[in-house]
Amino acid sequence: MIRTIILLALVAGGLVVAGVIQIQQNGTSVQVTVDKQKLKATAREVIQEGEQLIKKAAAQNAAQTQTR
Repeated sequence: MIRTIILLALVAGGLVVAGVIQIQQNGTSVQVTVDKQKLKATAREVIQEGEQLIKKAAAQNAAQTQTR
């Protein structure tokens, strides 16, 4: 349960840093805005980078297996 909360907080923080989620405070009200286009673009980038990392790890694993 705690791991899930921490993971969600990290994801939300990353989205704020990436500019996908914008938080504005005006006096007594808070406005949270999600840029759908940035969200889609960021998700695409994350998926592509994840795929590349998996391919690299698989290639390194295969190379290590062959040398043994």
